[in-house]
Amino acid sequence: MKLSLYLLFFLLSPYESVPYDSIQDLYDTEYQYEEMDNYISEELQVSRTPAFISRPLKILENEGSTLRLPCFVDNLDGFVLLWRKNNTIIAVGDQVIDSFEERIHLEKKSGGNYLVIKQASPTDEAEYVCSVSAFMKTEIRHDVRIRVKPVIHTSPKQSLVLQEGDSAELSCHVQAG
Repeated sequence: MKLSLYLLFFLLSPYESVPYDSIQDLYDTEYQYEEMDNYISEELQVSRTPAFISRPLKILENEGSTLRLPCFVDNLDGFVLLWRKNNTIIAVGDQVIDSFEERIHLEKKSGGNYLVIKQASPTDEAEYVCSVSAFMKTEIRHDVRIRVKPVIHTSPKQSLVLQEGDSAELSCHVQAG
């Protein structure tokens, strides 16, 4: 019974009518390599690491201002942008991570985006890095500093009226800014 099933399987097998002279004709290694080379060269053309169009910024902005940090590349097709604030991821693709404030959002444009920070405060002072999801490390860094309105304490707090020859001690102390 086993022998007849084996013969039946062999007779109905699709390998029975192979139009090749030998098994080596089925596996032409030169042809496979040629195809692989074409595939690799096409893949390299498609996956070229994008180059940045925007330039790194050093920003000194007043507290309460709106900041717009650019991240634009020459070819974003198939790649994703990632924003970090002092090495903490704050946005991936078109989405800001939920744990960050509503004051921060992305303004998407062709070839990239702006990281927008409304009502800038001293806590926004940091290094912001935008990187491209590519094999080669590709990133742009923006250095943000926030200038705060100075808070000054003077002494004495009230006005002084002095006569000629009188002495007074005045002081000024900067609390913030």
